[in-house]
Amino acid sequence: MAGAEREVAKEEVLELFPSLGHLTYILDATLLRPEADEREYLSFLREAADARFRAVFVPLYYLPMARMELRGSGVTLGAPIGFPFGYQSTDAKRAEAVYALQHGAGELDMVINISALRSGRSDRVREDIGAVVSLARRYDAGKGEGHVVVKVILETCYLSREEMRLGALLAREAGADFVKTSTGFGPTGADAEDVRFLREVVGPGFGVKASGGIRSLAQVVEMVKAGANRIGTSAAYTILQEYLRLVPWR
Repeated sequence: MAGAEREVAKEEVLELFPSLGHLTYILDATLLRPEADEREYLSFLREAADARFRAVFVPLYYLPMARMELRGSGVTLGAPIGFPFGYQSTDAKRAEAVYALQHGAGELDMVINISALRSGRSDRVREDIGAVVSLARRYDAGKGEGHVVVKVILETCYLSREEMRLGALLAREAGADFVKTSTGFGPTGADAEDVRFLREVVGPGFGVKASGGIRSLAQVVEMVKAGANRIGTSAAYTILQEYLRLVPWR
């Protein structure tokens, strides 16, 4: 039975990820734990550069080191904004975004103002997202080095379906590129039903990133089938190794 299940899983994986590059292309590797020390961050960054994940996310403090370690790897440097609770002032988020862009970030994952969203303050939420998006777009125009991707973290575990819908639509209206399920610091993380719902709300031309609690290849497959086109995980290297055990290089 186990062998049969493994063979089915292999076929399912290969259907979505016929090569290792197809898998690493959608993985955002993250290390955001406050207790991790400098050696752990350095090891993480070197693994990520070697694996060539799509992007790497580290705290703002570690952006200068990450920029140096990722140089020439093709891995995009990403920064969390308003992390992890989202209730910082818009000015504070703007300042974080400026710092991140100055230190080489090519992607910004900002946490929505959850309290404002749940309070029905749609205009405030839209303005909050728009402030970070407009900075990214001005940076695009000024530097001419490509498009800075902005993802909006909804923290879906705190939201009703209607709040989730509203948050996703506000993110799209404000000019963001993605909605993202979770920070990984809430009581629960990514859920396939939430991903499926968000994909229905934003449509096929908008990004949906599943993040929070994703630690296995099976979960990656589940989220992609539900509609995610990017995966955020602190277990990216483990998932990569799982793929290689299942589909050994020839």
